[in-house]
Amino acid sequence: MKKLIACLAFLSLLTSCNVTETIVFTEDGSGEFLVSYDMGEMMTQMKETMGGSTDSAEKKEAGEVFDTTMIFADIMEVYKDSVAALPEEQRLAMEYVKDMYMTMNMDEDAGKMNMGIGMKFNSINDLKDIQDKIKKAQSLNAQSGQADAMKNGSPLGKFAGNDDAKVAYNYSNSGFSRLTTIPELSEAEYEEMESMFDDNDETDKEFMQYFEASYYNVELVFPKRVKSVDIEGAVISEDGKTVTYKASWIDYIKNPKSLDVNVTFYE
Repeated sequence: MKKLIACLAFLSLLTSCNVTETIVFTEDGSGEFLVSYDMGEMMTQMKETMGGSTDSAEKKEAGEVFDTTMIFADIMEVYKDSVAALPEEQRLAMEYVKDMYMTMNMDEDAGKMNMGIGMKFNSINDLKDIQDKIKKAQSLNAQSGQADAMKNGSPLGKFAGNDDAKVAYNYSNSGFSRLTTIPELSEAEYEEMESMFDDNDETDKEFMQYFEASYYNVELVFPKRVKSVDIEGAVISEDGKTVTYKASWIDYIKNPKSLDVNVTFYE
C-alpha cells in the first residue's frame, strides 16, 4: 500500500518527462492501453540538486532497484478494510479505477525510472473515459491537492497540458483514429495561452528550454497490416502492424490535435 501511495505521489506531479501512449489491439478488438512516463532525467536532476556525488572513486551504497506492477482491484481486495475506511470521495475513486494497473521500474544507479498507468480493455468502447480514469487515479494521492497548487502557482503549471482536451479512439475492421476535441477558448484564455510562449519572460524561457527536450510518443500495435497513416513523420514497422509517431511537448501544448491520426488497414 505504501508503494502505491509513493507511485501516486509521483504521478500527480508528472509533467516534465517523455510520455509514451501505447495501445495494443488483438484480433477480437480487445487489447491493452498504457501511458508510461520516462523520468530518468528528472531523477538524475533531483539527485544532483540534492547534492548527489558523481565521484566514481567514492564508495557508496548500491541504489534502489525494483520492477513492480500494482493492480487496483487486487489492492482493493487485500486492503479492503483500509479502503472501506477511506473518505467517500477517495473510496469511490478507487472503485472507478479498479480495472486499471500501475507499473514502476527503477534502477537508481543506471539513472532509470519509468512509471505507467494502464488498463486491459474488451473493446475500444472501454477507452471512452480513459483520460478521466487516469486523472482520477492521480487524484488518489492524499497530497494531490498540494501538487496541483504547486503546479498552478508556478510556471510549471503552464506547461502541464490541456486538461479540458478530450480524446476519442475509434477502431474498426478498416482502420483506427485518434481524435481530440478542444473547448473553444475565450479571449482571455487565448491571451493566456499566447503568454506562455513569451520570449521576454526569462523564467518561461528556462522552462521552454527544458520542455523542448520532452516528447509525447504514440505507439499503436494492430493485428492487421497498415496501409496508410495521415500524420507526418509516422513510422510503420517492417511487419506493417505497428505505427509510431511523436510530437514535442511544446507542440502538443500549443495544439493537442497534433497527435490526432487516421490509420487505414489493408483489406
